[in-house]
Amino acid sequence: MEASSNDRLLQQDEVKEMLGLADSTLEQWRLKGKGPKFVKLGRAVRYRLSDVQHYISSLPCFGSTTEADHQREAQV
Repeated sequence: MEASSNDRLLQQDEVKEMLGLADSTLEQWRLKGKGPKFVKLGRAVRYRLSDVQHYISSLPCFGSTTEADHQREAQV
């Protein structure tokens, strides 16, 4: 059975590069149930490319930093 290229398993280093985040941020997100879904293979953590892409596409888009700031303030 051949896996789709979108379901290729990524290591944390690849995901942190894609998202521009630190290792510690991804680790905290996993503890808090935030961020992209992940897979545990024994002790190893992997991310499906499709899950990372879905996470990115689910984030809101903004036309300006002012709009983003107003959105963030409304959530607080």
